[in-house]
Amino acid sequence: MCIHTHAPRPTIPFPFASSVCHPLHFLVPISLDPRFIVRRLVLIFVVLFSIASFAQYTDMDAIKHLGGPQEFARRRSELSKQLKTGWTLLFARINEPEGNSYREDNDFYYFTGLQDQGAVLLMNNETGRTVIFEPLQPARVKQVYGPNLLGLDEAGREALGYKTVQDVADLDLMLSRLFGEPNSPDLWVRLGFADKVDGARPEVAFDYAEQYASPYGDPTPGDRAALKKLAERYPATHLRDLTGAIDELRNIKTPSEIDVMRKNGKISAEGIRRAIARAKPGMYQYQVAAEARYWFAYNGAQGIAYPAIVGSGLSANTWHYFQDRDPINGGDVVVFDFAADLDHLAMDITRTFPINGKFTPEQAKWYAVDLASQKATIALLRPGHTYEEAEAAGKKVFDDAGVGAQWYGFPGHFVGMATHDVMLPKGPIKPGQVVTVEPIVEFADKHWHFRVEDTVLITNGDPEILSSGVVKEMAEVEKLVGSELK
Repeated sequence: MCIHTHAPRPTIPFPFASSVCHPLHFLVPISLDPRFIVRRLVLIFVVLFSIASFAQYTDMDAIKHLGGPQEFARRRSELSKQLKTGWTLLFARINEPEGNSYREDNDFYYFTGLQDQGAVLLMNNETGRTVIFEPLQPARVKQVYGPNLLGLDEAGREALGYKTVQDVADLDLMLSRLFGEPNSPDLWVRLGFADKVDGARPEVAFDYAEQYASPYGDPTPGDRAALKKLAERYPATHLRDLTGAIDELRNIKTPSEIDVMRKNGKISAEGIRRAIARAKPGMYQYQVAAEARYWFAYNGAQGIAYPAIVGSGLSANTWHYFQDRDPINGGDVVVFDFAADLDHLAMDITRTFPINGKFTPEQAKWYAVDLASQKATIALLRPGHTYEEAEAAGKKVFDDAGVGAQWYGFPGHFVGMATHDVMLPKGPIKPGQVVTVEPIVEFADKHWHFRVEDTVLITNGDPEILSSGVVKEMAEVEKLVGSELK
């Protein structure tokens, strides 16, 4: 029997607002007829996937680790002070990624701590008052997937820092009052591109470009659909871009973010160390990755910062090689690039090692050059210097070794909510920034790729290497390979 639930306002144009069948009722073994069972399984699949967009994934522990609801309120206050006028509008993601846990839009999460699909933040920049709009969940959906913020009682909402939460179906009623007339206030939205855990804003822009180029691609991918609808529905509104303001805030990590990234650095480095210590000729690349991924998950990481790169042999010179399906043959040089995603903050580590446990003399020469360049760059990562100065120090090592043509600019990127985080390492070096250093020396004809990468916190003094838990000195790397198999 299908149990129906009724929304308080039956006129709400929301899927399942008037009724919903409890998806689990299909599991009742009314008949053992195989044809009946197949039909039931199909129905289960259809119902579960049709309501997946209402799932709720807010992690209270992560919020606590990042400073609690008051920290997210502080971030909103800081943003409103910078923008000064009008209103801010930010959208959560709507769709859940295939086969993985939901991970919220970085910018929405940064200012809310919420991970609720389909949610929207609206903030008055003059007063800081914030309203969260969320999908109205039918009772059965709430029971199966858990409540979103709107589905919590008043105490539950306030525990997460929100007093005013409304049905997302009411959003346009609010926007029409605010922006339906000429000379309406500014509406600050992210006109720039989103980023994601394994992709910077320019990389997401490239993803969108691929959609535009495909004859059957999405003409309004990602948040482009929301921006198009805002322009169509409120043509008199002055849309202003808040991407730059967001990036300035996200670029300097808060003390609580630094604490999380220190923890992630330890977890990720130990995962890399364990994997190398268990590596041997004949293993498959995915087996090396699995050793690290187990450690990430076992120690509380919610996911991975990017798919593992385990390059060897013919795949060694593919910088972003994600297939990881080949055996590692004796004599191969392995480049292993992998890290965890913890509390919405990424890490980035690479180590290069000889699967036999010993570099050849020529391999050792180029590994030493790569490591020396990395150390020279890191040595200048302190306030009072610029990223250009740090880059020049690393490049000099390459030039002196005769491989200056392999230098492609500052050898790294910022890290944070995205592995390739917002902004580029340019200009003055500032405390609170977190950046990678990963120079590359490679010889495609020999299938050699040497890359030593660490994630580095800029402090008021010496740079702090967050990924120091895995060795990188050549003799120590050689000693580590396969050491826990003996």
